[in-house]
Amino acid sequence: MLFTPRRITLAYLIRAVPLVVCCVALAACASTAGSPSATATTSGSPSPTATATLVSAATATTATHAPTATTATSPSLLQLTVYVGSAGGEFFGVNAQTGAQRWKTSVTGSVNKPVTNNGIAYVTTQSGLIYAINAGHVIWQAQGDAASSGVTGRPALLNGMLYGATENGVVFALDASTGKSRWQYPTGSAINASVNVQSDGSLYVGATDGYLYALNASTGALRWRTQLVAIEFTSPAVANGVVYCGADDGNLYALDASNGSIKWKFQSGGQIFGRPAIDNGAVYFGSNDHYLYAVSVSAGHQLWRFQAGDSMTGTPATSNGIVYVTASDSTLYALRESSGAKIWSFHVNGGFGLGYGWPVITQGRLFIGAGDGALYALSASSGSKIWSFAAGDALSSPTIGQ
Repeated sequence: MLFTPRRITLAYLIRAVPLVVCCVALAACASTAGSPSATATTSGSPSPTATATLVSAATATTATHAPTATTATSPSLLQLTVYVGSAGGEFFGVNAQTGAQRWKTSVTGSVNKPVTNNGIAYVTTQSGLIYAINAGHVIWQAQGDAASSGVTGRPALLNGMLYGATENGVVFALDASTGKSRWQYPTGSAINASVNVQSDGSLYVGATDGYLYALNASTGALRWRTQLVAIEFTSPAVANGVVYCGADDGNLYALDASNGSIKWKFQSGGQIFGRPAIDNGAVYFGSNDHYLYAVSVSAGHQLWRFQAGDSMTGTPATSNGIVYVTASDSTLYALRESSGAKIWSFHVNGGFGLGYGWPVITQGRLFIGAGDGALYALSASSGSKIWSFAAGDALSSPTIGQ
């Protein structure tokens, strides 16, 4: 039986669930590990609501990388900045090594996960505005469509163009240097998640009309569209000529990237959230049925599943054989890619926690924003807290850059 799909946005969660900010006493810079409101547990700790079910061993294939997991060799963490925005419209730059605030600036509307390039952060907001920000200074701002409808997903960059989509169903491209409109494509139906732009010049996005769209990223022309069912809070992932996209019917679909034909589908027990991650021959994705699934890229066979204490609403990220994912039980889980066994977990009290989290990993550290108003830097191997930065309002997911 499928779980009833839930239409949830960050703004709704802030109105519906009071944010109990437990970290007022934290300074606006780094704090050391040991905060009583945030705890990490290892795989040896009992967890009555978190279990993994192994179905079969993963078949070894050529590895592909999840969109947010990076292994940087340079620059150093001291030179890197963590970019993160808040529900109250503040946007921060934080030192990745120490957790000290470098700068902050104000924008209009709740901030989504940003994207960065050459020191410039590109930010979309649920007020419908898009910003280009350099070291806290706004270079330009623009609208996604004429109606100024909200932009709910992370933008994408390719060849000097910035891409996104609005709640009115308009896919747009802007000149990344000026913010001027390059093209718009109206789908006619709401879009509540991120676009995915590939280096071959293809853009993929799902809409609530049930179609998965493939557009020409240079011109906005439609390449193909395939009817699935409503696609609300999940965005497509792409690897080796295949597009993987979840839908409200609980299915994960694998489609041929060249023509949109369906290769296979896998049925979960609830609405699918986040963007799937692809690594080592497996696709990892979360469902409203409280499970994170690993299925084979070749045929969609279940390899294992892991049960959390609430809906798996986060976007998974993979690094060094570990898959990291957040759930609506305010917990971040680190699981073995090969089996789904829990390595560690990290819990945050207050607000909606890490329910819509999209972690980023670099140089052995994991960064995640939380509903308790804190940005956390954790050890990717153990889950121990290295530092936390108190922003004072619910945070979106961060991005790392210079």
